[in-house]
Amino acid sequence: MVEFEIIKGRKSDRDFVIRVYSYGEVWTLEHILRFLKIIFDSEKANYPIEKGFRGASLLLSAIIEVAFGRDVELVLRDYKLKNRKKVKIIDKTVDECKKRENNENGLELWRFV
Repeated sequence: MVEFEIIKGRKSDRDFVIRVYSYGEVWTLEHILRFLKIIFDSEKANYPIEKGFRGASLLLSAIIEVAFGRDVELVLRDYKLKNRKKVKIIDKTVDECKKRENNENGLELWRFV
């Protein structure tokens, strides 16, 4: 089961932080859309368009750029969304592990051949 734990954020009264527990379960499109709904609502609360912020539209623009092929690292950099914590990506598209490396962006990559 995929669980979203929604906790109070620090930016505003309607700011939320999401802790995700998926226990190795594959996310479905339903999981992703529900997750995005929470994030968009929080963005609208913290950065309302009515007050001159781009809010949820900024996030949507970043998502659209990635969807149409722009490199994720470039989008994260340009939209200032890069987190200081490392992201672990495990590529299991093939069976056997070849090597483990850290790329220049701080991502821990596992290569399989």
